[in-house]
Amino acid sequence: MASKALALLLLATATLVHAADRPDNFVQWRPGLASAAQPDADWLARAKELGYDVVVNLAPPQAHGSIANEGGIVASKGVVYVNIPVDFRHPTAEDFRFFGEVLKANAGRSVFVHCQVNLRGSSFVFLHRVINEGAPANEAMAKLHGVWSPDPVWKKFIEETLEKNGKKAELM
Repeated sequence: MASKALALLLLATATLVHAADRPDNFVQWRPGLASAAQPDADWLARAKELGYDVVVNLAPPQAHGSIANEGGIVASKGVVYVNIPVDFRHPTAEDFRFFGEVLKANAGRSVFVHCQVNLRGSSFVFLHRVINEGAPANEAMAKLHGVWSPDPVWKKFIEETLEKNGKKAELM
């Protein structure tokens, strides 16, 4: 009985540690590509040991909850850091184009994308998966909706971006 209790304790501890290694709203889009809300400084310092080669931050540096010197923290551990400051009320085609170029340039590397809450991140990764990687829209949409149902600004942006790239998906 004691060994069963110990096994359950170890399993519970492993589950808690695994969950602690994931920032809020974490989405594993495919092996090597994840998105989430703003991680804390300790998580960022462990990004390399958690398996990430590249961290892409889509929030402006002055966004609420931003980590001072995030780029320095990440880069000091040998992880590439890119900040694309997407205005939440006005995402642009250029923002997404640049994001796609960053991901294409880092093909074969493990990429972690984040913003404040994973609304920008999940939307951009959804678009990247469907447009640039050919992922089925319904599968990527399910992951997007696991985080949020895009508001009118983002719904329009996503639909227009899909259309400009010859893709279509019905956002709810």
